[in-house]
Amino acid sequence: MLGETRAKTIGAARQVVSRGLERYLGLRTRGTIWQREHGYEYGLYRPSSWLVLSTLFGQLEVAEDDVFADIGSGMGRGLFVAAHRPFKRVIGIERSGELTEIARQNIRRTRHRLRCAEIELETIDVLDWDIPADLTVVYLACPFPEPVLERFMARLRVSIDRHPRTVRLIYYFATDRDKEVISRVGRVGRVSFRVPRYLRSAFAEVSMFRLRP
Repeated sequence: MLGETRAKTIGAARQVVSRGLERYLGLRTRGTIWQREHGYEYGLYRPSSWLVLSTLFGQLEVAEDDVFADIGSGMGRGLFVAAHRPFKRVIGIERSGELTEIARQNIRRTRHRLRCAEIELETIDVLDWDIPADLTVVYLACPFPEPVLERFMARLRVSIDRHPRTVRLIYYFATDRDKEVISRVGRVGRVSFRVPRYLRSAFAEVSMFRLRP
């Protein structure tokens, strides 16, 4: 009972911080939305944690020729955080046109805060998306079920083989089955990263992989 009360208190505190942060930044990325309301037959939209995103991208090594894509970018929270780093290009892939438009408005209002000058938002099913030949960093926050992940990973492997480069794939809330699907495409290694002790529980759900040609 005490543990449940503590968890609720922490959750409520995080919501207060999130609301205050979004008001300060002029963003709208909060909320939980069942994807069926936006033309999906599966899943729900829930943005990644501000704390996890800011810590993750703060530590991620980014070169000026790196290209980043958030698959299932929703209202653009991940794009906003990633665009603070010196990526050559940041891409948001989202099937819902309504969520993409919200993300576009968020980026428009906050562009003066962002380091990356080239930000693209596409309303498209990921399996219809033409994976760019220079894509090097992919972010997934549990955007689709295993069969879709399997098909996407197969297409990503084809892209890497056709245009040899190393791709880092970050998966937030990956299940053991998701990790198996990712590993099956071949030439995949796990990447470890250090986080402060007080954040280890939050990062327990974050996995990073390196896919080599």
